[in-house]
Amino acid sequence: MPPAEPPSHASRLLVFPLRAGTMALAALIAAYSIAGGIVLFMYGDFLWFLYPEVPIYGGISMAIGACSILLLLAFANRSRHEAKVIWECQNGGQLYNETLINDPTYNAASYDGDKIPSQFCSSGWNSLYLAFTFGLAIDCVLQLYQCFLVWRFRAFLRQYMSYKASATTPGYYYA
Repeated sequence: MPPAEPPSHASRLLVFPLRAGTMALAALIAAYSIAGGIVLFMYGDFLWFLYPEVPIYGGISMAIGACSILLLLAFANRSRHEAKVIWECQNGGQLYNETLINDPTYNAASYDGDKIPSQFCSSGWNSLYLAFTFGLAIDCVLQLYQCFLVWRFRAFLRQYMSYKASATTPGYYYA
């Protein structure tokens, strides 16, 4: 038996096991995001006085909660439909049908309905999941960058009046 590999540096950063920890974190985020969205929709007018702020912030909070619930469901799924997708690819790209699988006289070559594109089957299941995961990683990076931009804009707005007041002083920014 080969010796076990030492854990990588990335695995040392995990507080929970990867799958269970992700599901626990998704449940926590869903709970406080949805609760926060409900509170904002009910009492947000007492905190923000301009019209579009409350629906925007409450909607964003509810959307984050919905995404967390989708993530929770995705991690609970465990790729149970992988065998069905493989069957579709092995049978000419036709739609999976439980009745056809149990029929010993069925001939996949006689199917003339809609078919999935051949590129889908040639790339492979793992490649598609890898591409999907890579897309989610890019999405997370873009969202983090967006948070950074909002933070910088907020910092700019806090300083804006001092910039504007310094218009009479040469060499300073004036918008």
